[in-house]
Amino acid sequence: MMWRRLHSARAARVIIGTTAAIVSAAVCVGLATGPDNDRRDHEPDSDNYTIALFGDMPYNELGRQQYPALLADINARHVAFSVFDGDLKAGGDGPCADAVYTTAIDQFNTLQRPLVWLPGDNDWTDCWGRYGTSTLPYSDPLERLAFERALFTSTDQSLGRRTLTLTRQSAEGGLYAEYSENVRWKYGPVVYIGLNVQGSNDNFPYAGVDGETRPQAEIDRQRMEERARKAADLQWLREGFDLREAGARQGRDGDPAGRSQLQQRAAPSRLAVMGCLPGLCERARAETLAFRGQVALVHGDGHYFKLDKPINGPGDGVLANFTRVETFGARNTHWVSATIDTSNPNLFEFTQRIVAANTK
Repeated sequence: MMWRRLHSARAARVIIGTTAAIVSAAVCVGLATGPDNDRRDHEPDSDNYTIALFGDMPYNELGRQQYPALLADINARHVAFSVFDGDLKAGGDGPCADAVYTTAIDQFNTLQRPLVWLPGDNDWTDCWGRYGTSTLPYSDPLERLAFERALFTSTDQSLGRRTLTLTRQSAEGGLYAEYSENVRWKYGPVVYIGLNVQGSNDNFPYAGVDGETRPQAEIDRQRMEERARKAADLQWLREGFDLREAGARQGRDGDPAGRSQLQQRAAPSRLAVMGCLPGLCERARAETLAFRGQVALVHGDGHYFKLDKPINGPGDGVLANFTRVETFGARNTHWVSATIDTSNPNLFEFTQRIVAANTK
């Protein structure tokens, strides 16, 4: 089988590198060898550095008590920057009130280094009432996403006391003018990409599934949103892989062998069923097959640290240049470090960072 099982319902954040790539729940991709036209206001002194990956927090009262210790631990590590891969609260942890988002911004801004935010399903797709009446009256997912965009993505700067300059897909205008949460930035040898891909079937509801009780007209409205955003995500992912030096990628235009095999042999996976856009999963595999460097997927939602090789290549052997990482979350208020080391053939090294104060 081409795809081995991936456990996340939300494969929305991707980080891809030109010699490597990272993909996460709210997708963030980092490409390590490709030049681009993005501004590089915060180039590191070295091509080797460490970043922090976390999400799905703070959850419930315990998580809110533990969260300051996690942020302090990240500060103490002096990481280059952090990426938050979605879910500012537990799904049933009260309404999607304005204060959830403004409080999150205040907390992110306690980080001394830049913080790149990406949305999660508990932030907007589930606000319609999936977890019961406790989430009311903030019941319109699209209104909540628009509110998040206004708060988190109104400028080209990240959050944090120091900031990174980000290129937003919305800057392209046209069909993609509203997708300000889809971002790209370059740091050292890596180009990073962020995508809004969600759990809960990526906001493509099915009557009777996941507690769905909305009328068909509302289901259709949300499905229209998902289709349009899916097209934007696929375009943004393709553009990210296109940011490369001559020779960093092979077979881009004239040799679609990897894609033709993908089309012939593609099989659905748990990830596709649970929320990863089938088109995104297939595109990520096809681009990785045609890519000479390393690619990694970083996501949350499952709340347990995982590190594996979940995709198979054309011969059903492991696709060696693709790595999947799942970050901590919920009861586990910890984070994952990603060290970028150009002397390492795998470029990325992922390490669990357990916050001692949060193990009790």
